[in-house]
Amino acid sequence: MQTLRQLFPFFIRLDRSLDIIEYGVSMSKLRKLYGNFKDHFQFIRPNFEITYTFDSIVEFSNQVFVLELRDNPHKIRLKGQFLLINDQDNEIWFCGSPWLMSMENILEYNLVITDFALHDSAVDTFLMMNQNNLTLEDSTKMISDLSHKNKSLKKINQRLDSIIYAITHDFRAPLLASIGLLQLPEPLMYSQVPDVLQTLKKLDRTIVHLNELSKNEKVELKVTALDLSALIQEIYTNYQIIYGVNVPLELDIDSTSPFNSDAFRIRTILNNLISNALKYSKAKPDSYVAIRIQISEQECHLSVSDNGEGIDQKNLEDIFKLFFRASSKSQGSGIGLYVIREMIHFLKGTISVTSEKGVGTTFSLTIPNQKT
Repeated sequence: MQTLRQLFPFFIRLDRSLDIIEYGVSMSKLRKLYGNFKDHFQFIRPNFEITYTFDSIVEFSNQVFVLELRDNPHKIRLKGQFLLINDQDNEIWFCGSPWLMSMENILEYNLVITDFALHDSAVDTFLMMNQNNLTLEDSTKMISDLSHKNKSLKKINQRLDSIIYAITHDFRAPLLASIGLLQLPEPLMYSQVPDVLQTLKKLDRTIVHLNELSKNEKVELKVTALDLSALIQEIYTNYQIIYGVNVPLELDIDSTSPFNSDAFRIRTILNNLISNALKYSKAKPDSYVAIRIQISEQECHLSVSDNGEGIDQKNLEDIFKLFFRASSKSQGSGIGLYVIREMIHFLKGTISVTSEKGVGTTFSLTIPNQKT
């Protein structure tokens, strides 16, 4: 260790929490270091996938690092490598030197030639080879990242096209109906109110679903322990009141572990599934909705079944598409199932559907049980 101190006067010594244990005398000319490494430095290279954790730095320790001092007007950078000392596997050392861009930097920080490490040619050659490998790896990862972003942009553009179409058609129709209603003679106006009100309610549901879709992409994952039984009972009761139905609920929960997930997304998923099950339930004595749940330490299997109208086989592949409706008479906004799929994908889960026209529908979900 004493050799490292001598060879690298700008060394930084960190513990597993990345708290700074010690740093070189020459480093103190650039900044007095205290607290955590992340408070003082940011990674310039590697800049793909690395995080401010001990294990992540160790994973990239075979590469050349470029660090930049935070909150510094001259953007002082250091170039070097992180070393895991064999007899101290709870510590890691950054060994490198400043990457100064001008003589003014040297003068400003009162640096002299003895502040810099004197490496032999073998060390310089090794660093240069590592740098070449890093440049190639960075380029490969950059191409992969750009390809991923390009796919995301195509998906966003397709979604925007669908939303613009919906605004010009689905949104405009209720507005025109409302305008037309206000222009009718008073007796006729009152007779048309229920139909226009129903259309406006449908528009409101569309706006709610679009808001859910937007929040899914912006709100970070927040894991909490969830009481699925209480949540389902609450949602089910609310929608029975909204739709004015009295359909029995068969709820069966088999749990060997608490269920932890994102409350906002799980509530939204259940809202949409239960709403659909009740909305399309048949008005007959044997109507029912059955929700089966199995929770293990690893995941939650959840199914929502009904004996309602069912879905034509030809439409099953399309029901998760944005603004898809099986027919012009559909009561839905064409967004709810798309929102469900996007949220389940966000949670790294899966969803499938089986249905038979006139018999009923079952949605089956698998959602990882998150660690709190």
